[in-house]
Amino acid sequence: MASKIEQPIMQLPVIEFNNGNLKEGSISWVRTSHLVRDALETYGSFIAIYKRIPLELYEKIINISKELFELPVEIKEKNVSDGLGFGYGGKFATMPLVEYLGISNAATVEGTKDFTNLMWPAGNLDFFETTLSYSRLQSELNQVVIKMVLQSYGIEKYYETLQKSCFYLMRFIKYRNPKINETNTGLRAHVDKTFLSIIASNQVKGLEIENKNGEWMSFQPSPFTFLVLCGEIFTAWSNGRVYSPLHRVVMGEGDEEKYSFALFSFMRETLKIPEELIDQQNPLKYKPFINNFEFLDYCQQKNIARSAIKDFYAI
Repeated sequence: MASKIEQPIMQLPVIEFNNGNLKEGSISWVRTSHLVRDALETYGSFIAIYKRIPLELYEKIINISKELFELPVEIKEKNVSDGLGFGYGGKFATMPLVEYLGISNAATVEGTKDFTNLMWPAGNLDFFETTLSYSRLQSELNQVVIKMVLQSYGIEKYYETLQKSCFYLMRFIKYRNPKINETNTGLRAHVDKTFLSIIASNQVKGLEIENKNGEWMSFQPSPFTFLVLCGEIFTAWSNGRVYSPLHRVVMGEGDEEKYSFALFSFMRETLKIPEELIDQQNPLKYKPFINNFEFLDYCQQKNIARSAIKDFYAI
């Protein structure tokens, strides 16, 4: 039997993004902005209902995922990177149920084309177009969430700086269910070292998030729902106002393979914590300048999965 992990007992907040509340400056936009900020401060995450991704595109991304992971291992291993989680990952002794491939500089023609040609030297137009379209829609949601949080804090003047600094990694992830006597840990508990993460868990029902009280929360995935997660860099940049949660993937039993698509945003430039987020009630908690990739390198060298931002940047 697979080893057991305690079941989640709470549910994450759900926020819908639609034509009404996506109109910047509208009353609905302002209300939704406060909901987003409150969810990220309280839980470090929420479920976004985002129906701008057509069902046809969702079905295509599933199909091309199967095609991608069916490639020979020697082809997939060509996707190498020095960055933690940026290249090809598989055959983990402690996480045998997961396999992934990362696309650096995702949501751009250049990044998606380079990865496609690496996997299929003769080209694969369907994979290229589907992946680019899907990652761009995920990146749009990423930018909306960041803009809403900033406007809720009254610091929207920093949005353009963050947008220009943003670097995306898209990760195709395949999970399988455990066999007899295998662990049911699909992905070990960890905290993202990103600014923000947008995860389309789609078929994967075992994605769980820990709240500040140590209780695990889950949700029912669908083609139109995304898990929005704060990374540790967002926590530091917000002077500790938003929360970056521990999360994991716990698989069920059976032989079915399942696919997930995550878009991780990192910041290229060194960021300065906004002065507006520092006051008597919220004194400066971290060193004033934060470098995302410097922090990522530190966590990779130390093999740190859990929270490390206080160890590295706390005053």
